[in-house]
Amino acid sequence: MEPCKRERPDPKLWAVVAAWAGWVVWAAVRTAGQLSDDAFITLRYAENLARGQGLVFNPGERVFGCTEPLLAVVLGAARWVSGVPLPILATAIHALGLLALATLILVGAVRAGSALSGVVAGSLILAIPFCWSLQGFAWPWVAVLLAGAALLAARRPALSGVLAGLAVGFRPDALLGVALVGLFGGANPVRAKQSFLRWITGAALILALFALSAWIWFGHLLPATLAAKQAFAAGSGRAGTRSGWGFWPAAWPVFTRTFGSWLAPVAVAWGVLVGMSGIPRLHRAGDPVFSTLVGFGAALAIAYPMLGVPFWSWYVILTLIALLLGLAQCLAPLTSPGRIAGRQILALPALLALIVAALFAIRGWGTFDQAGPRVELYRQTAAWIAQYAPPTARVAAFEVGTLASFADRSVDDLLGLVSPQYVAAVAEGDWAGALLRSHADFVVLTGGSRINPRARWFARRYRLATEIAVGDERAAVYASKRR
Repeated sequence: MEPCKRERPDPKLWAVVAAWAGWVVWAAVRTAGQLSDDAFITLRYAENLARGQGLVFNPGERVFGCTEPLLAVVLGAARWVSGVPLPILATAIHALGLLALATLILVGAVRAGSALSGVVAGSLILAIPFCWSLQGFAWPWVAVLLAGAALLAARRPALSGVLAGLAVGFRPDALLGVALVGLFGGANPVRAKQSFLRWITGAALILALFALSAWIWFGHLLPATLAAKQAFAAGSGRAGTRSGWGFWPAAWPVFTRTFGSWLAPVAVAWGVLVGMSGIPRLHRAGDPVFSTLVGFGAALAIAYPMLGVPFWSWYVILTLIALLLGLAQCLAPLTSPGRIAGRQILALPALLALIVAALFAIRGWGTFDQAGPRVELYRQTAAWIAQYAPPTARVAAFEVGTLASFADRSVDDLLGLVSPQYVAAVAEGDWAGALLRSHADFVVLTGGSRINPRARWFARRYRLATEIAVGDERAAVYASKRR
């Protein structure tokens, strides 16, 4: 099959990128600093790094509890240089990553002769509120680095390998994407042995550097978070969580919020159809960005349930991006007069799904508030701890990112993400055992906590210090009776 005729960028496409940039500035201002609690774990590592205490969650404790270490390093460096608060920096870096991702998708689509698909896919990625709700996470830059690596693999294989390796520094699961860059990016050994060797050398050097750095600093090659999440799945008692079959049913609300409850099945089915059947054809057509990102999203959709981790929203974002790319690619026949009429008819359901997704995106911006009452509750709780707890006090909680960041105290994570010493207790569902091992001076319990404060063992050790409410959210702070 002959490759599709490649288009050169024209002023209209530059105008699209300029319009995207304007939108990104508005959206960044609109959502500035609205981060979820888990994002503050990375920010806590970044803050301590900026202070000169190293890449740590609690000062003096070299625990590899940060799933996105390179993002923490970038944020920490930006914080040290600029002095700008980390939540604002996280929004700015996230916004820049989204704009870069949309632009690279457009470049790949133009080279493959499908500019409309690139415009539609990039516009939706920038417009859907869910893509903005996951600020403080590394996923946009993982996608950007893999897309850039795919574009450069054939012409600059060594640089492509470096970019692919950097993606793994942002998230270890990007290793799946690195393999796809080698497969779809033009650097595979079937095409050119010398080119592939340059590519693999560039990637291997970066990966070796990351591995050596992690081993020297943390004493581990990989974050402890995977074991903690698997332990939570084992000890939480949620049906299907440990085996993995409950992962995607738990994720379904994300897709219904994006496409609507009645059209979500059409969008997902159509995106999967294109992703599964169109990758080889699109690769031959010369769009390695599409091939790599769709393949990466599909690989993650399989990998996360197999790993036995419970559902969290950031696990599905790259799969959602893959679906949007697949749906956008279905529109290509609508602007290609030489295509078969049947294919043009089959593109209509994809067009309908994309229109509804756009409508839901517009509606979603009216109520966008990623921080929400839960994060505000933790901020107020952290403010109380910062005022009344001594600087040497230790706090135990089940969600620790916001508390540690704003209270500026050492915090024990009873779920084990940044406190791996509790992972065994978490796997057994022994939440009380985890707390007893911590010897915490203060304990923060919310409505979703798994410890009963009325239990005798708890009442013997802790007394109620204060209660804080934000909307329907409640938190209680208990102080040790030893103090």
